[in-house]
Amino acid sequence: MSTSIVGIDVASRKLDMCIEQDGKQQYATIENTAQAIAQYAKEHKLSRKNCLVGLEATNDYHFVVTRFFLKKGIPVRIMNPIVTKRYTRTTVRGKKTDKTDAQNIARLAAEGEGELASLSNVDNREKELLRLSRSLVKLKVQLTLRLQSLRRKQLKNTGRIERKLEKIEGMLFDVAEELVGEVTEDRSHDEELIDSIPGFSTKLSAIVHHELGDVTRFKNARSLASFAGLDPRVVQSGGRLHTSGRLMKRGSPYLRSALFLAANVAYHYDEELGEYYAKKKAEGRSHKEVLCIISRKLLYRIWAVLKEQREYVVKQNTN
Repeated sequence: MSTSIVGIDVASRKLDMCIEQDGKQQYATIENTAQAIAQYAKEHKLSRKNCLVGLEATNDYHFVVTRFFLKKGIPVRIMNPIVTKRYTRTTVRGKKTDKTDAQNIARLAAEGEGELASLSNVDNREKELLRLSRSLVKLKVQLTLRLQSLRRKQLKNTGRIERKLEKIEGMLFDVAEELVGEVTEDRSHDEELIDSIPGFSTKLSAIVHHELGDVTRFKNARSLASFAGLDPRVVQSGGRLHTSGRLMKRGSPYLRSALFLAANVAYHYDEELGEYYAKKKAEGRSHKEVLCIISRKLLYRIWAVLKEQREYVVKQNTN
C-alpha cells in the first residue's frame, strides 16, 4: 500500500488540503474543525499505515488538526513558516497561493522536512502557561512605558487614569509570576540539570525544558541547534559556501529568547565564557553576535547534561 502525503495550509477557519495518492494530487478546502477533518480522513481512508501529514505552525490554528491526526496514530511533521516561504521562493515563478502552499508543504513533508509532532508536546500545559506568562510580562512593560510617557506630558486630570493603569500593571506582573510559580512548583530532574549550567534560573530552565521536549529525538547537538534556530545561515557565492553570521531562526522564539537571557548572564559568572566574550569583542564582534554564539554553546552544554544525565561542572582555570 502506497503512502498518502497530505500537505495542509492552515488558517484560522479553513484548511487547504493537498493530498498525493498513487502519484495523483487532489485539492480541497475544508473547515478547521474536528468534524470536517474527520470527514476528510474518512473519505480518503487515511490511517496510521498509509499516511503522512505535513503542516505549518500557524499561531495556534494548527492545534486541532495536529491533535486529530496524532490521536489517529498518523505522523505529523510541523514546518516552520520561514522554511516553507523560502521553499516557495525557489519554485517556478515563486507563485504563492493557498493551493501551492499546501502542495509545497506536502513536498517538504515527503522530503523529511519539519519536526515530528507528539501529543505530549501539543498538549503541553506547562509550556503554554510559560508562554502566556512571557506575553503578560511584555504587556506589562509596554503599559509601563506608556504610563511613564503619560506622566512626562503632565496632562490635566489624568491622576485617576494613572492609578487605574498602575493597578493593571501590578495585576499583569502578579499573574505572570503566579503562572511561573505554578509551572515550577514541581521541577523535573531535567530542569534541575539545566539549572546547574551557569546563566540559567528556575524560570529559564523550565522554559528551555518545555520548549525542547524530549532531546533524545535529536541525533546530535548540531541538530538540536538547528531545531532552536541557532545554526548560522549558509550563503553560496559562486562556488564557495560561507556562513553569513545571521541565524536561521527556525524553531521556537521562546527557546531562543531564554537562551539569549541565559547567555547574557553566563559570561559574567563563567570564566571560560567570559574570556570567550572578551576575545570576540576584541575581534570586533557586536554584543548581540557574541551572545548568539554563547547561546549555541549553552545549548551544547544542555545537550551534554541531558544526554548523560549529570549536572554541569564548571571548568576551573588552572593558570
